[in-house]
Amino acid sequence: MKYDRKILLTPGPLTTSEEVKKEMNYDLGTRDNDYQSIVQNVRKKLLCLGKVTETKYSVILLQGSGTYGVESVLTSTISTKDKVLILSNGAYGERMIQICTKGNIPFCTVTNSMINSLNLAEIEKQIAQEDITHVAYVHCETTAGVLNDICAIQKIIHKYHKISIVDAMSSFGSMDINIGELDIDFLITSSNKCLHGVPGIAIIFAKKQTINNCKNISRGLSLDLYDQYQVMENNPGSFRFTSPTHVVLALNKAIDELIESGGIINRNKRYLFLQEQIRKHMINAGFKTLVPLNIQSPVITTYLYPENFDFQKYYDYFKHNGFLLYSGKLTEYKAFRIGNIGEISDNDLEKLLYLIDNYEVDYENR
Repeated sequence: MKYDRKILLTPGPLTTSEEVKKEMNYDLGTRDNDYQSIVQNVRKKLLCLGKVTETKYSVILLQGSGTYGVESVLTSTISTKDKVLILSNGAYGERMIQICTKGNIPFCTVTNSMINSLNLAEIEKQIAQEDITHVAYVHCETTAGVLNDICAIQKIIHKYHKISIVDAMSSFGSMDINIGELDIDFLITSSNKCLHGVPGIAIIFAKKQTINNCKNISRGLSLDLYDQYQVMENNPGSFRFTSPTHVVLALNKAIDELIESGGIINRNKRYLFLQEQIRKHMINAGFKTLVPLNIQSPVITTYLYPENFDFQKYYDYFKHNGFLLYSGKLTEYKAFRIGNIGEISDNDLEKLLYLIDNYEVDYENR
């Protein structure tokens, strides 16, 4: 079956550039020096993007989706004598809870509404508890599109000398995050989010001082982050198990394109521009946003259904014209989401805005 080109207005996977796609046309051997050199270059470039040095941090690549990375960190760094506090205000915080439940990891939670950022006063009370050793949270919660205050949360974590685990799946690459300055112990992201690669690699920034104390903690084999770290540090360019070669090639090219386009700061400006233009036209078309602008993430926006709205018809209309919207993941609200990350050109934007403005006329004439 041949698929027509679609612009993915989702929080990932996303629309990739033609050059990124072309990189996957090559087959490389995992034990070949050329390929291992590419793996090392990817790791070094990621360290630079995260504003950290290899003396203090390691970038660990793990085969699989972003959730594989989150599960790897949670199950490899929290011992049976530890206890993690999970700060949840959406589906991905809830997924951390599921992981800890399945893995028999000692945990407790602070749960907030998915349309509000984490309450700093409330979470500080819990972080201060003596039995808490780790704190895990999502920076950019794409369930509704809420951005949590990473700087303020990290300050509280440091105040009480806890270990931080940050799911930055949809924020790393979309905004400037100085991992070293924030002194984050573990930050997890993915190849197919704001780095504009394809699915298949979880990326973990690990503070060496912290991960060096994680030997023999892992509950499993393939997700053992400490063992993966040891192999990547001691055998440069190697994975423990089969490396996702084509995904690495695509990620390497995507990172080069990010750097050549002006880096993360310029990408953030582009995202904000796209988001603002789409939001303006959606509001003019009668839609309302769910999340207040002061906590709105720059990658995805949630829109409430107007009265008598048929989302499936709306979705089909945009799909027919080359765009894929994102259905809602909010059980309490009738809503859907529009992402604004990935390879979206000015021409793509112009067409999208036209479709938003002319939905009723165009759909009736189909």
